[in-house]
Amino acid sequence: MFILFFPSILLAQERQEIKVFGVTTVSLNVFYLNIKKDKNIIEVSYKIQDSLSSKVKYDKDYIALNNGPKSYIYEESTGAVSQKYLDRLGEIFKQYYIYTKDSLQLSINKYEAYSNLISDVIKFSKGKIPEDTRSILDGTSLKIDIIEGNITNTIQLNSPDKEYSPLIAKFITETFDLFRKGKNDKYLTQKRTSGY
Repeated sequence: MFILFFPSILLAQERQEIKVFGVTTVSLNVFYLNIKKDKNIIEVSYKIQDSLSSKVKYDKDYIALNNGPKSYIYEESTGAVSQKYLDRLGEIFKQYYIYTKDSLQLSINKYEAYSNLISDVIKFSKGKIPEDTRSILDGTSLKIDIIEGNITNTIQLNSPDKEYSPLIAKFITETFDLFRKGKNDKYLTQKRTSGY
């Protein structure tokens, strides 16, 4: 029995994935990051809302969602945008988005610092998330899924920066910087990436 389980344990330890969904609710800015780390390679991709059709404002589900109770939109205990609201908003917006996409493959040997940053984010996801005591009017809500084998940890944060969850802010910025610097991608302005 031990021999049968051992290979699957090794596979679970080798493959790691981080999926980031970010939305700035007032400006309707949306981005996705997907980072997959294997033994020797890191695959990084982004998908950013290039435009959102103005037709969404007339969508009956969108109107109903935003005219619903504020307790559905915001978590009463934290003031953060609720996950139910974000999920539903994302479902509606998917029908109206046009995205810009790109991807990279990186050698872990050449990008060891970034590989270590991925490991740090995975460790962070297993600990207690710090309480956010800030008041933010138009922040970026993040849902981050960290996948190791069959185990997924999900964390939600609102506008991480140098003061609140600086590791996550650094991770997102450095992920976009891989494209900005490595591919000289002028499309990825901080305005398009919610300040990251």
